[in-house]
Amino acid sequence: MLKIVKNPEFTATVKVSVPAAGGFTDGSFTARFRAVTVTEAEAFNLASTTGTTDYLRRIFIGWDSGVVDEDGTPMPFSDEARDQLLDIPFIRMAVLSAYNGAMAGAKRGN
Repeated sequence: MLKIVKNPEFTATVKVSVPAAGGFTDGSFTARFRAVTVTEAEAFNLASTTGTTDYLRRIFIGWDSGVVDEDGTPMPFSDEARDQLLDIPFIRMAVLSAYNGAMAGAKRGN
């Protein structure tokens, strides 16, 4: 049976490689996403920074855990906090990658 949900939402782990002295450090958080239809996605100009930002604002609707400030204090989700994360290139790319990976479906085993 296939159940069609009108406004599907899901969570996915966002894995972030953070540039650091001598290479990278790995971080992650659990993001909440809104699944958009192909028709809805076509409305965004993903070839432009502004269009991609608007798209990310549409699909990235929260986080459940794992986002902390530089003092280690958990950051609650807000539109302002989300936009702050989306302004950081390596986080922005990780969010988009996590969403696209989830939308593509689970990978097949060996």
